[in-house]
Amino acid sequence: MDVKEELLDIVTEYIDTPKDRIDTSVGLKFIGLNSFVTLSMVAEIEEHFGISIPDNKLPEFSTLDDIIGYIEQVI
Repeated sequence: MDVKEELLDIVTEYIDTPKDRIDTSVGLKFIGLNSFVTLSMVAEIEEHFGISIPDNKLPEFSTLDDIIGYIEQVI
């Protein structure tokens, strides 16, 4: 399973940027994800990967790399 590729597939549903142009190391707000959109996206990520992301973890996710790292730890 390529977590990064699968996550980018999900992200492209929420922003108007091709996945090959998304920099996973920049802040979420810089790629067009506000807090409301991020919450919706997190729900889809949880469903897709079959995981649960505790609410207290969300502030730790400032980049997509942070989210990828968390997913890789729990799956």
